[in-house]
Amino acid sequence: MTPRRLAVKALMHQEQAGYANLVLDGELKKCTPPLEARDAAFAARIFYTVLEYQPLLDYLLDHFSKKPAARLDAPVRAILRSGLAQARFMEVPPSAAVNESVKLTKAMGKTSAAGMVNAVLRRAIAMTVQEEDFPDPLQRLQIFYCLSPAVARLFYREYGEEAFALAAAFRQRPVSAVRVNTLCTSDKELTEQLQEEGHTVRPGPWDHALLVDFQGSPAAGDAFRRGAYHVQGLTSQFAALCVQAEPGQKVLDLCAAPGGKSLTLAQQMQDNGLLISGEAVPGRVHLLEEAFRRCGVHCARAVQNDATVPRKDWGKFDRVLCDVPCTGLGIIAKKPDIRYKNLDGMENLLSIQQKILQNGADSLAENGRLVYSTCTVNRQENQQQVEKFLAGNPEFRVVAPEISLPGMQTDALGTLFLPHKTGTDGFFVAILEKLST
Repeated sequence: MTPRRLAVKALMHQEQAGYANLVLDGELKKCTPPLEARDAAFAARIFYTVLEYQPLLDYLLDHFSKKPAARLDAPVRAILRSGLAQARFMEVPPSAAVNESVKLTKAMGKTSAAGMVNAVLRRAIAMTVQEEDFPDPLQRLQIFYCLSPAVARLFYREYGEEAFALAAAFRQRPVSAVRVNTLCTSDKELTEQLQEEGHTVRPGPWDHALLVDFQGSPAAGDAFRRGAYHVQGLTSQFAALCVQAEPGQKVLDLCAAPGGKSLTLAQQMQDNGLLISGEAVPGRVHLLEEAFRRCGVHCARAVQNDATVPRKDWGKFDRVLCDVPCTGLGIIAKKPDIRYKNLDGMENLLSIQQKILQNGADSLAENGRLVYSTCTVNRQENQQQVEKFLAGNPEFRVVAPEISLPGMQTDALGTLFLPHKTGTDGFFVAILEKLST
């Protein structure tokens, strides 16, 4: 199995259904013998590049194919997309991209299409396309910036001309960030360990955050296996730090899996007190338990729990974190399939978010602190949810964060991170404090 063929098979599978990362992992696991690490990385890069640029790739292909890309045989369509992606966006020489695509067409039993693949790819690779070719803003967002009609409409409605800068930023992945496990090491010690493993490390914007250019998987080295750090984006760290968990407190993380925020909370608590980390999906509870074991956390309890249902038996908490399910429109750079969401079921999602936020508030003790966060840039899920909550809970107020990141926008309803301004994921955090009566 060649990496190009594996990528094409994964792309064909992806068209049927499923999360991109699971589809790719499934194809890699089926490969016998397994691909070498370098080949697996190349296959993954082809796969994700096609997903990221698919509308633009099809726009180019449709100029030269007798049939629109959407009506071609699935193997031929995937081969054309992958070949064009390699030449235009992966710095693969055009001749190599075309020749390998023709060979793959024949190898996959589509010999009669080999001539078409050759001709269409050569012309599509040479075609010039630029942003100005799409004067209609929604068409530009959908084709040039590769967003679904629903996502394009939402971005343009909420951000206007700024939507283009936002969409462009999703083509740049944020730098990898890790959180130092202060229960067992220091910033200096971990920096040295990671450098010894061959990674490039620099300090983050606040204590115990490091920015790392990993050579290979962030979870592959000895420092990770020893629990010296966990991988956590800066905006996710920001949300956890805004909770201001302290030693001896009772803390609730209502939507905890896979566990990054809970680990940061436990470390802030110095592993002293009680942290309840809830997760609705039973199969993901073990991810929390595994993370706690690896990082030597003993104060946390991972429990299966539906965060939309009140739990009066837990009593009151000093701190509550509600990192609610959302559309994920702030993490498109990491999960390109989010680009193509249709956003159906938004009202149901908003209802779920409001129920979780209210349950978090009802679980809070007097003078406690509640943090509401999402990884989306949709105002409906962010500022409007906080506004609705405050209208029904006048005993709460929004307070400003104690830490900052250049480019973040804080107003009376919370703090927004936009990738083109902060260089991070898109994210929203609101700190709500309960006043004594």
